[in-house]
Amino acid sequence: MAQKAKKGGSVAKKDVTPKGGSVAKKDVAPKVLSLVELQELAHAGTQDAVDLLRKYVETESDSEIRAVALLALEECEFLLYQPMNEKEEEDLLLRAMIDRREREIDDLTMEADSIRMRLEKLALEKKVHDKVLSKHVGKKKDWAPYWMSEFVGMSEEELKEIDDEIEYDVAWVTEAAKMLTTEKYRTMPSVFLKYFDLGLDDGYSDGDCDCDDCDGECDCDGDCGDECAPF
Repeated sequence: MAQKAKKGGSVAKKDVTPKGGSVAKKDVAPKVLSLVELQELAHAGTQDAVDLLRKYVETESDSEIRAVALLALEECEFLLYQPMNEKEEEDLLLRAMIDRREREIDDLTMEADSIRMRLEKLALEKKVHDKVLSKHVGKKKDWAPYWMSEFVGMSEEELKEIDDEIEYDVAWVTEAAKMLTTEKYRTMPSVFLKYFDLGLDDGYSDGDCDCDDCDGECDCDGDCGDECAPF
């Protein structure tokens, strides 16, 4: 017969926790992949294979093996992003168009910010100009033309046009993104767009670049400016 609990309390469970801390979770070493396995993953062209190779590249400590795994990852990603039907071809083209439009938004935003800074500078110049004229009444007529108010009007008009263009481009990207239904193209890094000839005339040609930073060979993935951008 089982022993009854003492009156006023219950039987306590035996503490199996080691002294000085909790039970440590055993670390599992990642599986070492052979060259054959890396090659098989490279040719798989699936998201699962990409995820596995990406994790392997991040955790592998041997530089030579990591370099081989990185090549396998790049090949696997290239195969993954190849369009397999007409819908995927359309979505790939749409993704490239979205990417290009987003870069245009970035460029326009920087241009708009520059104009806003110019307007702030003009406003400050006007304050100083008014102060100068108030202190030199006799020169007011001669010095009044030194402040050209038309610069403000021109800048404000230019800013309005750019802001309108940005607003339209943002609305365009929003609607285009809703039409993009192929998941792999929604998450694909932009750098992979340069591997596809999509017929977009943006002055990009493989291995050729006009920007100074690249010395005639495009190797900066678009970081040096529009000349290197894939689309």
